[in-house]
Amino acid sequence: MARRRSIAVATPSRFSPVFVLRLLKTLLVLVVVLFIVLAAVGALLTYRVVTTTNLVENVTPDSAFQSNYENLNFKDLRGGEHEGWLLVGLKGAPVIILCHGYNSNRSDMLSLGTFLRQNYFNVYLFNFEGRKAKRSFSDLGPGEADILPAAIGKITAHDGINPNRVGLYGVTTGAFAVLAAGEQSPLVKALVVDNVYEYPQQAFQSEVAEILGSPSTVFRVLSNAEFGILTYRSKVPPIRQNIGKLKDVPKLFIAGGDAPALAEATRTLYGFAPEPKRLWVADHSQSALASGDDVKEYENQVLTFFLQNLPLRAD
Repeated sequence: MARRRSIAVATPSRFSPVFVLRLLKTLLVLVVVLFIVLAAVGALLTYRVVTTTNLVENVTPDSAFQSNYENLNFKDLRGGEHEGWLLVGLKGAPVIILCHGYNSNRSDMLSLGTFLRQNYFNVYLFNFEGRKAKRSFSDLGPGEADILPAAIGKITAHDGINPNRVGLYGVTTGAFAVLAAGEQSPLVKALVVDNVYEYPQQAFQSEVAEILGSPSTVFRVLSNAEFGILTYRSKVPPIRQNIGKLKDVPKLFIAGGDAPALAEATRTLYGFAPEPKRLWVADHSQSALASGDDVKEYENQVLTFFLQNLPLRAD
């Protein structure tokens, strides 16, 4: 007796093409929404970083019982006015210009400035930001680099200052300006940079990490792109390419352990810098110093460097 062949019946798919299409559309919408949310958060964070300023001066020469000083303001090339204090040292001695860092102001430099003045240097402290500075936001270095030459021109034209020998000191954004200006000015005879970097994006990402900890790679890429868009008009000076111009200019690089990314950037630039140079790895950068022994050691390191490399004698 012949057997009947069984007829194969196709098992219906658990997921119909319509269902798969809907699922893909839903996933695409979620990805787009996530991208928009991350981009929006990145934009807000970028705006916060570039617009953060600290204009509250907790200490002034008067409150620090510093009587031998002058108020000395200057204007930059854009017409913005910047407030400054000249701590008067030995007549005819060199001047050391102190450049504050990100989210800081000249008052944060007053302790170091007073210490240097007590050792007979003339010291000039000024604000990059201010009510009359005509800057809506900081591009984390290039703008500061444009302002510093005007400060050098103003202070070296002042009576009692040696116009041919200038020392520069800067922290983070101020340090970026110090390297850029030092590479261009023959008046700069010695400089100190604390947690300096080559690209503004390095400072930006350091601030993002400080605020958020360790953000995702996607968020870092988005926020960095938004920072680039916001600062696209800024002309970033070629710090590494021009660093050879600092040949024969003594340089002290300070790498602060409290900001690992910037400390690594400082070591990298130190490696490219010509002699004479020295690298000091400190527990803290100037912006993170509190009080006590850390402050004393830091100030002594800076003073010793300038005493050795920026003689007080008149030319």
